[in-house]
Amino acid sequence: MPRNRAGAVAVAVAFAVLAVSATAQVIVTQQHEKIAIVGATLIDVNNYGHSTNDIAASVVLIDDGKVVAVGSATQITIPPGSTRIDAHGEFLVPGLVDGFGALRTQAFANAYLYEGVTTVYVPTILPNGGGDGELKIVRNASPGPRLFLGAPMTGYSEQGADPSDKPMLDHRLHDRRLSNEQLIARVDQLADQGFRGVTISYDVWPDQVDVIVAESKRRDMAALAEPAFTPYPYAIHAGVSGLPRNDHYLLALAPPAVLLERADNLTASSAPSRAICMIDPASSGVADLGAQLAKSNTALMPTLSMEATADALDVPNPWSARSAALIKAADLDDPVNPSTGESAFLASLTTERRKRVRDCAWHKEAFDARLYQLGAKYLAGSSATSYGIMPGSGLHLELTLLHRIGLSPREAIAAATSNFADIYGWRDIGRIEPGRVADVLILDADPRSDLAALDHIDRIIFRGVVLDRQSLLKARDHELGNPAVRDGR
Repeated sequence: MPRNRAGAVAVAVAFAVLAVSATAQVIVTQQHEKIAIVGATLIDVNNYGHSTNDIAASVVLIDDGKVVAVGSATQITIPPGSTRIDAHGEFLVPGLVDGFGALRTQAFANAYLYEGVTTVYVPTILPNGGGDGELKIVRNASPGPRLFLGAPMTGYSEQGADPSDKPMLDHRLHDRRLSNEQLIARVDQLADQGFRGVTISYDVWPDQVDVIVAESKRRDMAALAEPAFTPYPYAIHAGVSGLPRNDHYLLALAPPAVLLERADNLTASSAPSRAICMIDPASSGVADLGAQLAKSNTALMPTLSMEATADALDVPNPWSARSAALIKAADLDDPVNPSTGESAFLASLTTERRKRVRDCAWHKEAFDARLYQLGAKYLAGSSATSYGIMPGSGLHLELTLLHRIGLSPREAIAAATSNFADIYGWRDIGRIEPGRVADVLILDADPRSDLAALDHIDRIIFRGVVLDRQSLLKARDHELGNPAVRDGR
């Protein structure tokens, strides 16, 4: 599968920001209203989805946008004047987190919220030297999910600039590496600016990874990694929070000569991908990687949706999702055919080549299934908008695919909720517990036995506010305003 702009290793700090007029009207309850959700089963997603301490007939109290109390009806007294939401027979899970998304238009924002995605992590990307142009990010969608931004960390640029327009050997020989002090200063600057994570890029050296990870953790920021100069096992040993994209982190299994070739030229050869597809998932190398991951707090974010959609691995047409009616094809990257669901990439291949590509893609899923069996932890990221993956519904697809590689429904839900709290150290989202923001999905089906229940959202509480979900879906382009572009950081 070819490299995709939204998931490229090369990242930099500059990006455009869209200011969106709040003309999409969505009915909500009064801000700061006291709310009591009564009678639902509160599903426990702690301990990576291994805990099962569900609370039947629960009471969840919300005040000023935060959860203030959680327990059984016998434990919690509902304050006078609270708005009661009768949820008997229903189920509560935290608002979903998309750990690798895009927020380009107000329509994207509506689609995310309609699908119960209340937080979106967007890595900031601007390929060096033009070409793909600017990545657009809506900063003030109204309504809109909580937006967390990530920024790139390179080993040579204080601005996170991407040097991939020059030969990597020349880069290593002639460019000056950042000092530890410079690396720490960049992490601190990003944290002060409100960024919630960094991505350690391919030209960061092992000793630099140690510095970045340590400072990121000190500042409560996630430290993701897509390295090339640093081996993946070293990044795991250093304590990186997450490894995005299985077509990247599976390079840890490739022969050393192939990895050296990739470190010199990221795009010149498909040898790394071919090498991975020749390895047996039952091999000792996979077992060693799985054992290391099981002992670490590093999670995998495979973005299974991207490859499955691009290579037609028995997944639905993205355009079949209800919220897809909000989305324009022009706002997606390489969207699939609306009628057939086939990607232009796959359609361009000969029958023989198509089979090889699909077989390799299935092979990569088998690797993740084996790594899960060996104890690897997982995070959910949709990689919207690669190959037409939709905002919102793309995360639901990702959870389905995580289940396909072996995660239980509860573990898959945890990968999009509490795992972000546990692995990234984010203290404000991911759980329904006192002190965290009140992002709650009320479902009228049980997701513990069937993830399809996540499509049966009765009500959404976002920041302590009850959203009118149908109003989100009914919004159309002419209601969503005409965003104006302005410079961003």
